[in-house]
Amino acid sequence: MKPQLFALAIGVVSLLARPTSGQVGAPASGPGWTPLFDAKSIDGWVKRGGAAEYRVEDGCIVGVTHPDTPNTFLCSPREYADFILEYEFKADPKLNSGVQIRSGSFPGYRNGVVHGYQVEIDPSERAFSAGIYDESRRGWLADLKDNEAARKAFRQNEWNRVRVEAMGDTIRTWINGVAAANVTDGLTRRGFIGLQVHGTDSKEPLEVRWRDLRIQERGDPLNAMPMGATVLLGRDASQAAWESAAKPGQPADWTVVDGALEVRPGAGDIMTKKLFGSVRLHLEFCVDDNGKEGQANGNSGIYIQRRYEVQVLNSAGQEPSLDNCGAIYKVKAPDYNVALPAGQWQTYDIWFYAAKWLPSGDKLAKAKITVYQNGTRIHENVEIPDKTGGGQPELPGDGPLLLQDHGNNIRYRNIWIAPLHTDG
Repeated sequence: MKPQLFALAIGVVSLLARPTSGQVGAPASGPGWTPLFDAKSIDGWVKRGGAAEYRVEDGCIVGVTHPDTPNTFLCSPREYADFILEYEFKADPKLNSGVQIRSGSFPGYRNGVVHGYQVEIDPSERAFSAGIYDESRRGWLADLKDNEAARKAFRQNEWNRVRVEAMGDTIRTWINGVAAANVTDGLTRRGFIGLQVHGTDSKEPLEVRWRDLRIQERGDPLNAMPMGATVLLGRDASQAAWESAAKPGQPADWTVVDGALEVRPGAGDIMTKKLFGSVRLHLEFCVDDNGKEGQANGNSGIYIQRRYEVQVLNSAGQEPSLDNCGAIYKVKAPDYNVALPAGQWQTYDIWFYAAKWLPSGDKLAKAKITVYQNGTRIHENVEIPDKTGGGQPELPGDGPLLLQDHGNNIRYRNIWIAPLHTDG
């Protein structure tokens, strides 16, 4: 199953949930809806970026500009994956703004700048409100220059209602009941929601208001274990599925800590008893910080088929490289460094397509891999020319999944793997 298809079933729900005139302006409550804001307090929300101010007034979140400061964001306390989001906004005609969805802030990406999909608030003459802009990353994904109906639907100096459906790789928006943007893009599948106050040089304070923010969550396909998957490490952190890599047939001998499996330095690598071909893999990991430098700090690795390594390292805040966290070791640096600091749980979601071989033993096609780290795609269909680093030589046939002991106390949890019945 290709990454862009694995949420197809969930996408059907969106066809049944398109806004009607009766839904526009509805209150932030009702079956299936959860308010994002209780109309009283923004406690728990996190301000990032510039020095704009946020307050609560008359049941609204009010954002107020501060001159000569970068864009400022008030970010939700948690992340969301697939969802339907509705809210109302009212903006000063001189103030650009927006609502971030599936957004992030990572030390290794432009010093923590907020980035990701933004549903535009644009009271200027071009009226691109509800268009989709990729903030601090790639720019416009869907402006509204060819959607006159959506531009005309914007109401200057009035409350406007926006609906956003983020389902799988598809993001669609409506403004005041009129269809606005429709984007297919799988770069980021999970992230926080943020309310933007755009930077300005205006000395006069400008305001943007939001109210009736509500959400219907539709799950997180990256975390959803498909039918036919094998649980390799569950809630009980059992090592039953694993064995010593140095002494096949001997039990794995790592340490169970707080429901997770932790590398016991010196015990050696562990690998699955079962062999795998093309697979989809999900796992969570937490790196340590021992105060050392480079490859000596928080180092481990995931070897698919015991041949191809996806690096694990304490390298948050560093530039992407061939041996930092997220790298296909010594083959390709991650497109983005979205690694989190030591002590925080992180995720890898991997689609691996095994190399193909002729009966003669000659290689017909190279192995390929797509990797999401913490909800962001960092590799897409990357060919791996040969085994990586300390991996075993390429040969026809399946291989085990191996977790590396590199002498650091790395923890793993929630590991499952499912066969891919496709040639990629």
